[in-house]
Amino acid sequence: MGKTYDIDRIVDEVVSLPSLPGTVALIMRLVDDPNTPLSLVAKAISADPPLAIKTLRLVNTAYYGLRQKVTTIEHAVVLLGTKVIKNLAFTATVLDIMKDEMDSFFLHSVACGVAMRTIAMTGPGGLAIESPEEAFVYGLLHDIGKVLFKKYLPAEAEEVRRLVLSEGVATYEAEQRIIGVDHSEMGASIGLKWKLPEILVSAIRGHHDISRCPTPDEARLAAATAVADFICTQCGLESDGGPVRVSQDAWDASGLSNSHIPRIMDAFFAELPTINELVSASE
Repeated sequence: MGKTYDIDRIVDEVVSLPSLPGTVALIMRLVDDPNTPLSLVAKAISADPPLAIKTLRLVNTAYYGLRQKVTTIEHAVVLLGTKVIKNLAFTATVLDIMKDEMDSFFLHSVACGVAMRTIAMTGPGGLAIESPEEAFVYGLLHDIGKVLFKKYLPAEAEEVRRLVLSEGVATYEAEQRIIGVDHSEMGASIGLKWKLPEILVSAIRGHHDISRCPTPDEARLAAATAVADFICTQCGLESDGGPVRVSQDAWDASGLSNSHIPRIMDAFFAELPTINELVSASE
């Protein structure tokens, strides 16, 4: 086993955290200002043709359920609102970062986004989010730290994979043993770099250990993300073959009970066709 790291050292010495593209950072700032007109948000996205194309591809998937084909960003903003468009532009960017990774990881991340949206729509409620589309981002980002491990620590990432397969330990446990830092901590570091909402960063950090979340709202979102991760893995949409478990504390924090699970699963199964469509739309 090689040397291990703590999170500060790995960020300072090993991993170059990617910056959020300037267009997306601008869009996020614009949408966070309630006085920003819709036209200005649309103009910012349209000024970046690759981002505009990817955003329109996502808008026109069955996932968003629009009855008419949307051909302009301006039309998309009017139909969906600025906050949904912000999440769409951000999602398009993250999918672009992830798309070169192993197919199973990419598919799992999108599936977890869909599962989180399903939990937000059909679960008991109480999640501190503004919309189901926002919940999608939580699921999409939960494992993004794995991307950096694979890129910057490929030998250690391969050792993690072998340990997961040989001993059946969870990926985050293998990462802690081999690297000293798990992908949840690494993903939270990216979230901080991108100036994502604190509650989202906390959910990424705590989705395998809700004790890392300082507030009940953060713990509930982290727990819901853990359940979404579990659902996808149980359905064969896992990222790396490692087992995914949900602790009793996480089940309790999620607010989900046995009565919610059948409804959530039925809704998730109904959304399965949209997962491949979302993946295809990002290519």
